[in-house]
Amino acid sequence: MTHEHCAGTGRTVEWTEGIITRTPKIDEVKLPEPGVLYWARRLAGQHATWTPTALADNDPLRARVQKDFGSTLKPLLRPHHQEIARRTELRYVRFAKVALDEHPHRIYYVFPTLNRPKVVMQPSPRRTWQIAGIVIGVFLLLVLVNRFVV
Repeated sequence: MTHEHCAGTGRTVEWTEGIITRTPKIDEVKLPEPGVLYWARRLAGQHATWTPTALADNDPLRARVQKDFGSTLKPLLRPHHQEIARRTELRYVRFAKVALDEHPHRIYYVFPTLNRPKVVMQPSPRRTWQIAGIVIGVFLLLVLVNRFVV
């Protein structure tokens, strides 16, 4: 290029810079899906000490996870389009659900923690339905009384 002011010549260089950011896609899988009550999972999240695992070949949990959840996990572990790398983290917790004949309206959950087991009491499903029925009955009674009084 010729510079008009001084009649000199030179080159002009233009650089274009860009940053490509790949946001990781995180799929959170909570297994088992059916059979575990919502509040039991919530209580485990609050009280239990979860154990991370890499599922090495000699880990006895590996065979169990493959047997119990292999069909659910297999589609999630397939390579995705334009995937560069992947990290899979698994953690698990074993806990006990205890029902005692002496306390028919309570369910006890025993969760492992770092120090000692944590026991959490919840009303049984039958007791929950009984309480809900009482609340609905009281509500209907109030509606009827309100209708006749007004």
